This record gives sequence, C-alpha cells and structure tokens, in this order.
Amino acid sequence: MQFEHLNPKKHDRKSFDCGLEALNLYLQRGTNQDQRRSLTRIYVLAEEQQLIGYYSISAHSVSRDNLPSEIKLASYRDVPFLLLGRLAVDKAFQGQGYGDALIFHAFKTTMEAAEKIGILGMVVDAKNENAASFYEGFGFKRLKGSRNRLILPLSIMAALVKD
Repeated sequence: MQFEHLNPKKHDRKSFDCGLEALNLYLQRGTNQDQRRSLTRIYVLAEEQQLIGYYSISAHSVSRDNLPSEIKLASYRDVPFLLLGRLAVDKAFQGQGYGDALIFHAFKTTMEAAEKIGILGMVVDAKNENAASFYEGFGFKRLKGSRNRLILPLSIMAALVKD
C-alpha cells in the first residue's frame, strides 16, 4: 500500500464506493479534468490498482473576517490556505484508520508546501456533520458564517505531525 498521485490509467476509479455519491462521482468523472487544468492534485492510497482512499488538495484563500477570533491579521483581507477539497475512503476499508492516514498525508503535503510558499494552514468543506466532527477531532475550527467550513492553522498541524 502506498500514497501516490492518481493515475487514471493505473487506478480503478469505477469500483470505488465511499458511500457518498458526490465523492464517488468526483473521483470517477471530475479528477482528470481538474488535474489536467492544474486546479487540484489528487493523492490516493492504493494497493496496485485498487483505491483505498483519496483526497484532493489545491490553493485557496479565506477572508480574514471569517477567521476564528484568536487569529488576528489586520493587514490582510484574504489569507492563503490549502484546501482539502475532498477526502474519502472506500466502504470496504472504512473504520480501519485509513481516513487518519489520508489526512496525515495531507498535513505533510501542506507542511511541505508551507516551506516553499506562504500559507496559514488548511481549510476544508465538510460534506456533512459527521465529516465536520471527524475534522474537529484533529483540531479544525469552524469558520464564522459557515456551517461546515473549517480551518486548521499550521501551528496545530505541525504539533499533530510531530507526535
């Protein structure tokens, strides 16, 4: 099992089923075009061609007015983040820690990017309340004015990756 970029010619996207149709359809129909246009990068955890899970990551910004009150950035209107756009684990592998493995890989990818470009952390749009709770378990905080948009500053992420 290994992490790698999604390869449409190698990885079996058709049999992937995480239980959420929107995440399945994105993997099957949206990933090729988004990657070709450099809108996102898709990382997969796979055993040969079988996909265990995937996540997408891309550049994003958040209005400083929506940040939690403990983050004060008076000189910036929009603050750079990386967007964890989607994260899903196939139903056959759910409940076995693969979601944690995917998010920690995303954290490491974010930390590597932060060494080269300026970003404050990671932002995610949780698909539902269960997903929001999953992210809150890692220290993500909900943004003001949004039900399921959450952020995780690099400082918290670094502590998680270090442990």
